[in-house]
Amino acid sequence: MSVIAHLSDLHFGRIRPHVANALLDSLAQVQPDVIVVSGDLTQRARTAEYRAARAFLGQLRAPVLAVPGNHDLPAWNVLGRLTRPWRNWQRHIGPDLQPELQTDGCLLVGVLTARRGGWYLDWSRGRINDAQARHVAALARIQPPHRLRVVVAHHPFWVPDSSHHRDILGGGPAALAHFREAGIDLILGGHIHQPFVHLVSGMLVSHTGTTLSTRLPPGETNSYTLVRGDRSQLALDHMAWTDGGFNRVGTQHFARQAGGWHAGA
Repeated sequence: MSVIAHLSDLHFGRIRPHVANALLDSLAQVQPDVIVVSGDLTQRARTAEYRAARAFLGQLRAPVLAVPGNHDLPAWNVLGRLTRPWRNWQRHIGPDLQPELQTDGCLLVGVLTARRGGWYLDWSRGRINDAQARHVAALARIQPPHRLRVVVAHHPFWVPDSSHHRDILGGGPAALAHFREAGIDLILGGHIHQPFVHLVSGMLVSHTGTTLSTRLPPGETNSYTLVRGDRSQLALDHMAWTDGGFNRVGTQHFARQAGGWHAGA
């Protein structure tokens, strides 16, 4: 059985320090095999924010796979955003913008969905292209049957009704077709600061809220997700900030059957 801790939208520069300390305690108790951070480690991609994020990641006791989000691009330095968008990320977090991590029980593939710009006003929007989707699919196809196949991206492939004002990932529907054909099991993401789990074409799309920051939508609290299980059964624990710490407030169970994943153990 694999245990994956899924964090997202840390937003160093806008974090709640006591929540960060409690998260370290919670993760030390859980002892996950892998920790995933699905983007927006910083608020404005400033050097000091990246240094704080790096210091926090250095305290984690499991291998970390982190992908950038739109907030990890320079916000006001347009020249820097266009000419060296990931300089601070690669200096402080890691050289690979699309990292891959493999354990005995799972394959995790990071996808860079944040873009430095585009022919639209909202540069926070994300996109996945055909080459990225095909690369993920090719890696998934060569895995042994028992290994869980997980994609990590910042932007959503699906959004709940309460977030329909947010755009889904550009190129997402075409990418999902590649993923389904290759046997992807789980897609982890963030961006909208709202936790949910949704079945799309037999695959699980799971987002967690902002794990550390003050940027909480109405009615939401800081959260992260624990993914427990293997390719036959999965349990997703919603870990939320309550009573001065992170506590499990709900669990969703899924079983793999013909055609993909289905709700229920």
